[in-house]
Amino acid sequence: MTGAPDDEVNPGFAQTQNAAPSAFGVPPHAGAPHLGGPAAPPAPPGRSGLGWIFAGCGCVTLVAVIVIAAVAITGFATSVAAGGGSGGSRPTASTFEDQLAVIRTESAEYEKLAAQLDGNPVAPLVTQPTRFQRLQADLEALTASTALESVRAGQARVLAERAAQYRSDLQARITAAEGRRANASGTDEEQLVDSAGNGFIDIQWNADSKCSASKNPERTTAGCVTNTPEQLIVHILPPEHRLGGGEAARLTTLHELAHLYQSIDTATTSGGEDGPAMTLKNAGLFRGSSEVMSDCYALTYLDLHSLTVGDATLGYGYVCNDTERQAIRDWAKEVQAPMPG
Repeated sequence: MTGAPDDEVNPGFAQTQNAAPSAFGVPPHAGAPHLGGPAAPPAPPGRSGLGWIFAGCGCVTLVAVIVIAAVAITGFATSVAAGGGSGGSRPTASTFEDQLAVIRTESAEYEKLAAQLDGNPVAPLVTQPTRFQRLQADLEALTASTALESVRAGQARVLAERAAQYRSDLQARITAAEGRRANASGTDEEQLVDSAGNGFIDIQWNADSKCSASKNPERTTAGCVTNTPEQLIVHILPPEHRLGGGEAARLTTLHELAHLYQSIDTATTSGGEDGPAMTLKNAGLFRGSSEVMSDCYALTYLDLHSLTVGDATLGYGYVCNDTERQAIRDWAKEVQAPMPG
């Protein structure tokens, strides 16, 4: 799996009965799937998705796909070379002790900013705590170094610039989130995203253009996520390109949000340790599948016991049992993901 928002991963499906097939085995349908890359449809009001496939096999079905883009957690080890970076204040002190003072100041400001995300499930994806952990390890090694003072001062300056850049990056993400905290579209799916991330997750109705086309010519991408520190975005199809109505849109949105929550494992564990989500899958729950776990999160959240919604059947073909649903509730509490009740 890759980190681009348009990469297909293990497509699931949704199924609906339709009219008699045409001569090519494809039933006519007003909401024909996006298969060939036409121009993107108008976005709903506010911010700017279920994919459908036609299948034969003796009966004609319309199948919708929930797919996600693989999560890419990048930039954890990014450093800013002397004189590099953008946006942050540039440390100007010259001595080793002066550079340490700059690092302390920037670190304290960073911690104040990070505190604004307390209780937010995507906080580790936004604040990237491992970056400061690595910076601290580098600083400890430098402090213990017996190199010349001038050499240590130069190396400390690089660390000070890294600290300033990390602080500046986080401030920019907080500022961007402040502009995304209103449900501009007035949709249930945007409300779910806003409630989950308090503006740090965006939603865009553009899965038909931003998510990868399925490698199976009979399938089309339904939804995906962009997951980088700079952008956390849930992409779903616009209403005119999907079946299943509002509840299907909610299921899709929650499925994609669950992938962001699972990626917290990567952001908060090191040394080959298993995070909370991986521990559950390794124990045999959710058939060991991230996709099934995401379906289970959506089903548990909405208190549904079927993946069939109206004229569509969503997901990956497995409805989780009561034991798995309780595991989802416990996991959601652990990672601070929303869960009614």
